[in-house]
Amino acid sequence: MIRVPAGSFWRGSDDARRPDEAPRHRVQLSAFELDETLVTIADYRAFVDATGHRTSAERFGYALVAVEGMKDWAWQRAAHASWRRPFGDLMEYAVSDDLPATAVGHDDANAYCHFLGKRLPTEAEWEYAMRAGSSDRYPWGPTPRRPDGRYGLNHWQGPAEGEEHSKNLLDDGFAYLSPVRAFPPNAWGFYDPVGNVWQLVADWYAPDTYKRAAAAGVVVDPQGPRFGKKRVTRGGSWWCSARTCSGFGLQYRGKNVPDAPFNNVGFRCARSIAHDKP
Repeated sequence: MIRVPAGSFWRGSDDARRPDEAPRHRVQLSAFELDETLVTIADYRAFVDATGHRTSAERFGYALVAVEGMKDWAWQRAAHASWRRPFGDLMEYAVSDDLPATAVGHDDANAYCHFLGKRLPTEAEWEYAMRAGSSDRYPWGPTPRRPDGRYGLNHWQGPAEGEEHSKNLLDDGFAYLSPVRAFPPNAWGFYDPVGNVWQLVADWYAPDTYKRAAAAGVVVDPQGPRFGKKRVTRGGSWWCSARTCSGFGLQYRGKNVPDAPFNNVGFRCARSIAHDKP
C-alpha cells in the first residue's frame, strides 16, 4: 500500500458537464493508505480460497457483460461469468492472474477489504489519490494521451457515433481488460488511476453530494450520504468510449446498484492511519 499524506484538493467544477459534478469546493482529508494497484484475480482467488466467499455473480449464475459487436449501451447476462471468468460462456477469453478482479458487487469488495483489515476508500480519498496533485481530467493532462503521445489508460476507441462498440480500434493496445500495471502510474505511484475498470468506493450516490459539501464550506473527510440506492464508482473503464459513456477520467461520478456484477467494475482497498488529521 502507498501512504497518502493528509492534505486538501479542489473537487468538482463550476463548469461541469453533469450537474452532480458541481460546484467546485474544497475538501480536506486525513492521511490514509491505498492499494498501489487494483485488486487482481490472483488476489481475489487467495481471499476466496481462505474464506469460501461466493460473489453476487456466483450466486446469480451470471454477470453483466459487453463484447465487441454489441450495440452501444447494450449489456448481456453471460452465464457463469464471474471474477474467475469475466466473460463467462459468452466468449472465450484468456484470463491471467494480473488482470483486475471484476464482476464483484459492493459487498464482495467490502468482504475482501475487511478480510485484510482494510476498507473501501471514500469517494474523496479515491479522487485525491488518483489526481496526485493534478487538476486536469487525467493525472497527466487534459487528453487520454500522455505527453509522450502514448495512451495513458485503457478505454474503448470506436469508429463512429452510434456504432462505437461495433469494433475496438485498439489504439491503446487492449480490447478488454488490461493487466494492472500495463500503463505507467500517476505521480504518487498508483496504477490505473483512470480506465481499465470502474472502481467501487464506499460512498452511497446522491446527485447533490457536491452541492451539500460546498454549502458547508471546506469539508473534512467527507463520507457521502448515510443512505442510498446506488454506490459510487469512479475512473471509467475499458468499455467507456469518447461518445458512449465518456466516463474515463477524474471528474465523472459513476453509480451502480450495489450487488450488480459488471465485468468492467473492480476495486482497490484503503486503510485509515490513526491520529493523522488534516
